[in-house]
Amino acid sequence: MKKLLLLDADVIIDLHTLGLFEKITKNYEIWVTRTVLGEAQYFKNEGRREGIDISNKVTVIDDVALDSLKEVQQEAKEARLGIDPGELESIAYMCGTEEEITFCTCDKAAIKLISYMRLESKSMSVEKALKGAGHHKKNLYPRHFEKMFKESIKDGETLRIQFKKLI
Repeated sequence: MKKLLLLDADVIIDLHTLGLFEKITKNYEIWVTRTVLGEAQYFKNEGRREGIDISNKVTVIDDVALDSLKEVQQEAKEARLGIDPGELESIAYMCGTEEEITFCTCDKAAIKLISYMRLESKSMSVEKALKGAGHHKKNLYPRHFEKMFKESIKDGETLRIQFKKLI
């Protein structure tokens, strides 16, 4: 069985721009929230805007618990992080599911929040996901690198120390 990968909209757009989306879908079972599907509509190809239609290649999640959404919103507010709706919904789904799913994002604020909430073991960088799919070339954007991911995880840990009420 393929590993489940929950993708953020920026990752979907970037993978299309780099021509690597198909590689990911061959090696992982891809899930996205309904909001992320709506956010990932277009990518740039040689200066032209091209549409993204992945609805037949991914599992679309429609049932994110309201309690989980509220919890993630509260955690983001407490950590003073601005989180996009698709990332918020994805993190909320990850918190509320029993599925063995890994969230893949390249958004620094979302990665910091994941760390703040102690969910870093349920997430990975774009670079790591692509290496797992057999892609070892360095034609990625800096936000995809494992190094940036780990730096953001450390930043989230720092925020946790600063803002969590340790009782």
